[in-house]
Amino acid sequence: MAQHLLGVAPLRRYNPTFVLALTLCMINVALGLEFDMLAQRKCIYEEINANVIVVGDYRAYHKDNEQADQQVELKVEDPHGNSVHDSYAKSSGQFVFTTKLAGEYKACFTALDTHNAISTKVKLDWKTGVAATDWSSVAKKEHLDSLTLELRRLEDSIREVYSEMLLLQQREQEMRDISEITNARVAWYSIASLLICVLSGMWQLWYLRRFFKRKKLM
Repeated sequence: MAQHLLGVAPLRRYNPTFVLALTLCMINVALGLEFDMLAQRKCIYEEINANVIVVGDYRAYHKDNEQADQQVELKVEDPHGNSVHDSYAKSSGQFVFTTKLAGEYKACFTALDTHNAISTKVKLDWKTGVAATDWSSVAKKEHLDSLTLELRRLEDSIREVYSEMLLLQQREQEMRDISEITNARVAWYSIASLLICVLSGMWQLWYLRRFFKRKKLM
């Protein structure tokens, strides 16, 4: 298996702390959410990179009785507001898609009415990237043993972290550019304001001098 990933150092050079951090990262993206609706509509937001597999499993039930299902509507939208998944009047389901755009994706749950919303609880398991990959299918398809599969999983995790770092770097550059543009505009605005004040003062002196001469006070 190749050890170099997009210019990153070989896998054997990563220290245990870094590997542990990657493992924790993989655990975090696989964690689920459990929340009370309370309002008729509630949305969950997730920042996701482009070309990333997303898998979500959800179930709605009565908050006082987990066995009693509650029907909800679900709509998942991309950063531009385009729908990537819709489901109506279901108590459970799954959505699967591959992101085309990098940005903030949202999954909005809508209860049938306000009364049902108060008693509805939703459990959502939102997985992205490595956590969303069906590794058992990958192992069977590519005939990988357990050790090779774990190395493959770690390799993909490093790729994912590296991609996230590049995205953060790009956004940092965008924020820096916006800051520089804003500072330049403020500087020009200050110069223009000062120039207007000076010209206004000179005009007032000229007008007063002319006024006094006309009144023969000077």
